[in-house]
Amino acid sequence: MKDIRVLFLAPNWRVSLLRSFKKPTAIKIFIVGADSDSNSAALSVVDKSYVIPKFSEPNCVEKIQAICDKENIHAIFPMTNKAIEFMDKNRAGFDEGDLLLYLADHTLIETCNDKRRLAEFFTQNNFASPDLIDPKKPFPGFSLIAKDSCGEGGKNYFKIEDQIELDFYSKKLPNHIFQQFVQGREFSIDWFSDKKGLPIVIVPRERLVVRAGEVMVSRIEQISDIIESAKRLGNRLQLRGPANFQGFLQESGEFLFTDINLRFGSGVLHTIRAGANIPEMILQELAGKPIETKSYSIMDGSTMTRFHEAIFDS
Repeated sequence: MKDIRVLFLAPNWRVSLLRSFKKPTAIKIFIVGADSDSNSAALSVVDKSYVIPKFSEPNCVEKIQAICDKENIHAIFPMTNKAIEFMDKNRAGFDEGDLLLYLADHTLIETCNDKRRLAEFFTQNNFASPDLIDPKKPFPGFSLIAKDSCGEGGKNYFKIEDQIELDFYSKKLPNHIFQQFVQGREFSIDWFSDKKGLPIVIVPRERLVVRAGEVMVSRIEQISDIIESAKRLGNRLQLRGPANFQGFLQESGEFLFTDINLRFGSGVLHTIRAGANIPEMILQELAGKPIETKSYSIMDGSTMTRFHEAIFDS
């Protein structure tokens, strides 16, 4: 194998993450990007770019299959929840040869991409999480948070302070879920496990500044209780590859899980730069080599500050 050829599906603005796969390593990589947005910034930093139809269009599957055949793709990484759902729906069309889909099983995707199902999963499996509220039944009291059951990126979240607001949102947004509003420190937990499900990377990052659902400033804090809870959750889910958990650490020390993303988190570059070189681990695994973890150590307490960067095309 001359190089590892990877397709990132719907990478959009994840320029820094894609660049992290291009860092010098003994394993060569050829990166292909495919996005329905012709102005996707990530398409400017890949080795080969393609503009594809939207996932809702019937010829999208054939287009992606053609890209995989033409570019001899070895692995596909869906980069958004919509991309994950699309590949899950059409996975049979890619289940051939040595092509590896970094994709969870169907039931797990249905659970994690639906916040109502996920809240029920947490309760049924004894993982602490904010209480799910039925607006038609008595509940402890306000404040509440309303979330789109299949939302992504912090969109369409509303804080509810009284019964008037609850009545309004429960009628206007029938697909939203309602949960008890949680006070505490907000964390993302970057996860990576190998193809056998062995956890390799579990790194909690406090989300110090968040803008439109995206972390702008984070600080790594290796809190053992959070790590152990995340490990138990990841093992229960039988995760493979990258993922990201989110939740709140309360003053009592209890950690409440709120979300599971079956993909790279938006701030995973912090964990990568802090010592857990997930891209290199993925390349080692794709090349059939053991993942090297001897020199793997995390810069605990390190901080990441993100900023906007422009790409100009003449």
